[in-house]
Amino acid sequence: MDDRLEITINRRRFDRDGGVAPTMTADDLATLAGIPAQNAIVERETGPRTYEALARDSSLPMRSGLHFLVTRKFVMGG
Repeated sequence: MDDRLEITINRRRFDRDGGVAPTMTADDLATLAGIPAQNAIVERETGPRTYEALARDSSLPMRSGLHFLVTRKFVMGG
């Protein structure tokens, strides 16, 4: 069994040592990506160039090989 539990967020790899837990919410994934959860859109890759948006409180079981895209809802310039 592979216990590394490696996932990819925005083309960056994360594993257990990097904060990946067996079950995570969309907010947890946003936090790993360094984006405040209330300002994040979290999407799970479902196929080639196909993504599904996740609700903030949705909980997903993590397994190696999952890919996520986390972007900001809005950006405030100065």
